[in-house]
Amino acid sequence: MSSGSKGFAIAILALLLTPCAGAQSMNTDHHERRERAARAFPDGLVLLHASPDLPETGDGFRQDPIFFYFTGLADTVSAILAIDGPTGKSWLFIPSQPPFAKSGLVPEVRADAASAKRLNIEHVLDWSALEPFLASRASHHGIVYFVQDDTRFDALPANLLSPRAPEAPSWLQVILRKWPTLGVREAGERIRGLLAVQSPDEIAKLRLAAQATVQAFFAGLHKVKEGVSQRRVELAVVDACWEAGAHGEAFWPWAMAGTTGVFPTPFTSLAKYDHLDQPMRAGDLVRLDVGCEWDHYGGDLGRTLPVSGVFAQDQRELWDIFVDAYRSGAGALRAGVTVDEVFGVWQSRLISHRDSARSLLAKQAIETWSDRRNLPYWQVHTTNLTPGSVIGPLRSGTTINFEPIAAINGQGYFLEDMYLVTETGAERLTPGIPDSAAEIESSMAQK
Repeated sequence: MSSGSKGFAIAILALLLTPCAGAQSMNTDHHERRERAARAFPDGLVLLHASPDLPETGDGFRQDPIFFYFTGLADTVSAILAIDGPTGKSWLFIPSQPPFAKSGLVPEVRADAASAKRLNIEHVLDWSALEPFLASRASHHGIVYFVQDDTRFDALPANLLSPRAPEAPSWLQVILRKWPTLGVREAGERIRGLLAVQSPDEIAKLRLAAQATVQAFFAGLHKVKEGVSQRRVELAVVDACWEAGAHGEAFWPWAMAGTTGVFPTPFTSLAKYDHLDQPMRAGDLVRLDVGCEWDHYGGDLGRTLPVSGVFAQDQRELWDIFVDAYRSGAGALRAGVTVDEVFGVWQSRLISHRDSARSLLAKQAIETWSDRRNLPYWQVHTTNLTPGSVIGPLRSGTTINFEPIAAINGQGYFLEDMYLVTETGAERLTPGIPDSAAEIESSMAQK
């Protein structure tokens, strides 16, 4: 089947999987989410800001994922949602002048009672009403909970930031300066934790994101070879996401080769105009980490690939040991299991190869990786509208990524798949991706 035909088939599947209850059902879902947030923060006010950025060079407006989760508003710019724990009610404050209003753009939501009824939100007001609303909370020494954006640098120097919460975003800094009696607490991990257990509709979208991501991975894999630039591989992945019917990439793909693929170096690509682009060299390993977005929900998977299409002998041995440990760890995934317990299973399987390992590389890696202090980026994370930390034991209905990350002698080793956690195990949502060295080499040979 052609890639275009596959994309059409997935789109049809999306229609079949989408619930027919319509907007009213979705508004009920979002109302329930806000009620859960209110119960989780009974002593304060959760403030969430819609994205204020209009990306002139992007493919379209991208809403803040947490704001979207609690409102369902994909195209509302700069609004502020306030979830009041003590009352259990929510307020949505809408900008007085929506972007491009003079050009005839119809806003997604208006500050009126009709919008409040349609969205199933208790109060939808012009954002000029935010000032008296916060003043009332400040008079009672209320607490404001917010989500820190770890991907953004400080917008101001420290001596201009609130000493009570220097990590708070700029818009919140203004509020804290105006009302010093307001308490303030960062609660990103706790708020993201509310996203973890997903509805059937969310799981259906994640399945589609995963299916598209599998296709995009193979598109990237087939581009990897000596002399090809990282950018060429990345562009093949992005194009394949669109061809599969997804809304482009969930994150810009990483096709990091050699030492560039060793953590934490890939993170520095986010602050580089060239994204650390370079030609791929024979003998190097590539971190191919990709994800497609489906209706705001993101896929995420990846593998370690040899640039030449064939692993060196010692790389092959070590990779197959790494894969064996990965499979054991994945077999331990189920509701009630902690991340530490999954690591213990992975670690035990890795150490079991200590006596049988033949190459110096494999022996060194086993000794190094058997100590968790040498694996700071080994992780299990949630995957939905935005990645998040796993809080407590795994829960049924949660989509996670099992992602051991390690390095030895300037080469990175990593393997990642999406799983849906159940009471008895975990369903792999990204099947069909090669694991072993022989499987990867065979797939790369089919160019």
